[in-house]
Amino acid sequence: MTKLQFMVGPPGTGKTSTFITNKYVELLEKYNDYKRIIILSHTNVAADEIKDEILKLEQMKGVTKKALEHNICTIHHYCKKKATIGEEVLNYDDYKNLCRIDSIFQRHKVTQSQFDNREHGYFKFVKEAYGFNRSLKEHWKKSDKKYHGYSITDIEYMSPIVEDYNKKNSKLDFHDMIKRFIEKAVEPDIDVLIVDEAQDSNKTQKIALDKIATNAKEYWFVGDPDQTIFEWAGANAKEFYELSKGAKELEQGHRCSKTINALCKKIIEPIWNYYGTHRVWKPTDYEGNHYYLPNLITNCTAMKTLLDKIKNTNETFLFTYRQKPSDAWVKKFFKQHGIEFAHVGNTAHVPKKELRCHKLWPDFVKGKPVSLKQIKDFWSYIGSKVIVHGKGEETFDEWIDQEYTIKNLIDKKYLKQTNETDFSLVRTKTDKDRILYIKKILRNGCDLDGDIRVKYANIHTVKGLTFDNVIVDDTRFRPEDWFSQLRLKYVAYSRGRFDCWTISSQDKYKLGER
Repeated sequence: MTKLQFMVGPPGTGKTSTFITNKYVELLEKYNDYKRIIILSHTNVAADEIKDEILKLEQMKGVTKKALEHNICTIHHYCKKKATIGEEVLNYDDYKNLCRIDSIFQRHKVTQSQFDNREHGYFKFVKEAYGFNRSLKEHWKKSDKKYHGYSITDIEYMSPIVEDYNKKNSKLDFHDMIKRFIEKAVEPDIDVLIVDEAQDSNKTQKIALDKIATNAKEYWFVGDPDQTIFEWAGANAKEFYELSKGAKELEQGHRCSKTINALCKKIIEPIWNYYGTHRVWKPTDYEGNHYYLPNLITNCTAMKTLLDKIKNTNETFLFTYRQKPSDAWVKKFFKQHGIEFAHVGNTAHVPKKELRCHKLWPDFVKGKPVSLKQIKDFWSYIGSKVIVHGKGEETFDEWIDQEYTIKNLIDKKYLKQTNETDFSLVRTKTDKDRILYIKKILRNGCDLDGDIRVKYANIHTVKGLTFDNVIVDDTRFRPEDWFSQLRLKYVAYSRGRFDCWTISSQDKYKLGER
C-alpha cells in the first residue's frame, strides 16, 4: 500500500470546493481515467456535494452522476457493492418482524426514525462494538452500559436471532457491509483513494479503507483532527493527530469571521499545544461579534440583539448544544417569541403549508380566489364544521387546475356557508399551544415561501454545516474527557460565519472546562 498522505482542512477552508476538486483535475491528467479514482465520504449528502462539484469540471463533460455512483459514494456503499450479493439493509419492517419473533426486541420500542439512526439499544450497542473492532464482551467491559435496559446477556442472546433472521431474509446491517468487505472482498485495482472527512472514520472503517487502498498509487485523507467528535462510535482522535503531523494544510478560511476564528483557536489551543499541531487557519475579512446570554429567558442587551437579527435580517441561525434538555429550552424559546424553526435535517416544526392555510383563509372566506393547490391544502386541515358531509376525503384530482373562490365550493356543495375567518376555529382539532404559536409567527410577518432560517440540533448533528450566526449552549450535565469537550466546542462555534452567542451553562458542568 502506498504511503498515506493527509490534507488538513480547518473549518470552512474549502476541503471539497478547493482541495478535492483541484486534486481531481490533477489526478485526471496524471492517470487519465476517472473510473480508477475513488472518493469516499461518510454521508450521502457529502458524497453528492462532491459529485456535483466534480461534474462541473470541463474534463468531466459528458459524464453523468450515475456513472460516478460507485466511484464517489459513502464507505458503506462502496463496501456493499464490492462484498455483498444482493442483500438489503435491515429496515423498520425487519425490526417489527424481530419483535414478533422474540419480545425481547420490544423492550426498547423505537420509531422508524429512531431505528433508521440505530438508536434501538441492541442495534446501537452492536454498531458501536463493530466501530471499535471489538467483540461484544470486550465492548461491554469498556462501554458506559447505557443501552435502554439491555444487558450483555440479553445482547448475546439477541445476536444469533438477528444473524439467523438476516441469513434467511438476505438482510444485513450497515456494519456488516464493512465487516464483509474486510473478510471477503478482493482488494480493488485502483489508482487513487481519497477519503473525505477522514477523521470521522472508526477503527473498523480505517481497516477497510487501508484494504481499499492496497493497490492504489495515491492514498489521501482529507479532514481535520480537531473535528474528531465521533469517538463514542470508534473514531480515534489521537491516531488522526499523529497521522496529520507535518501534513499540508488549507490555510485560508472562507467561513468564520475574525471573532469566531479567534475564539475557536483559543478553544482548541490546549490540544494544539499537546500534539504540536498548530494551524494557520486564516479568518475572513468580516470582524464579527461575540455576545453572552445568561440563559434563554432573561431579557438583556445580547438577547435584544439576537431577536432583532432574527426578525429583521435574512440571515441564518443555528442553536446548538451538547445534549438534552437543552433542546427543550431552545424550542420553548422559539415558541415564546414566535420564531419559525426546524430541527437540522427535519421539516419545520409547523410546515409552511399549515401556516399558509391560517394566513390565506380569512381572505378566502371574504371572496378572494385561491389556487387549486391551496384548496387541497385547506382540505388537509379543515374539518366537518365547514366541509359538507361525505366530501372530507376529496382529492380534487379531476378538478381543472385554476383558481377557485369559496362561493365556487359552496355552490358545488363542497363547503358549507360560513363567515368564520379564523382558521383555527374551522380546522381539525389541534392543541391550543400550537395555535398560539402559529398566530405569533403570522404576527411577526414570516416569509411563507422562503426557507426556514432558524434551526437547532446537538453538536454531533451540525458538524459540516454553515450558518450566518451560531448560538452555543455551554451546558454540560456530566463529566467528560476534556479534549473531547474542546473539540465539540470548536466544532459548534466554527459553524458560524458572522456573529456568535454563548449561553451560560445551566448546570454545575460547563462545556470546555476540566
